[in-house]
Amino acid sequence: MPLTVSLRELTNSYVRLRDVAGTVPAPVSHLIRFYSVECGLKALALKARNGRSTAQQQELVTHDLRQLAKNLKLSASAYQDLVNCRRPAKGGFSHPPVTARELHEAWRYGAELDPEDEKQTVAGLSTLGQLCAERIGR
Repeated sequence: MPLTVSLRELTNSYVRLRDVAGTVPAPVSHLIRFYSVECGLKALALKARNGRSTAQQQELVTHDLRQLAKNLKLSASAYQDLVNCRRPAKGGFSHPPVTARELHEAWRYGAELDPEDEKQTVAGLSTLGQLCAERIGR
């Protein structure tokens, strides 16, 4: 069963993680930024539904930032840079690309990603983070 958190907790977590993301090196900063944006989008979704917590909000039990953005009816340009990231082939073994919803795992586990794909995706996280800041007002 997923953890239930309040709108206030999600909002505070968004701000706290956003502020920390700029103080640590990549890829740790990317991982923290990912989680910050996830919290921000979920807080916006709760606000849009006049919800007080994630209880009975099963569609919020996801790491799919693209889907969260779509559910908020954000313009596609707000999340278009969240791309699947290719992984370099090593020792004759090729890896499938890492989807946008799996990026937190790649960064958490230290998977090597194509630098250009990663750069584009981090730019997408920054775009969504800015949008969250504007709409949350913090």
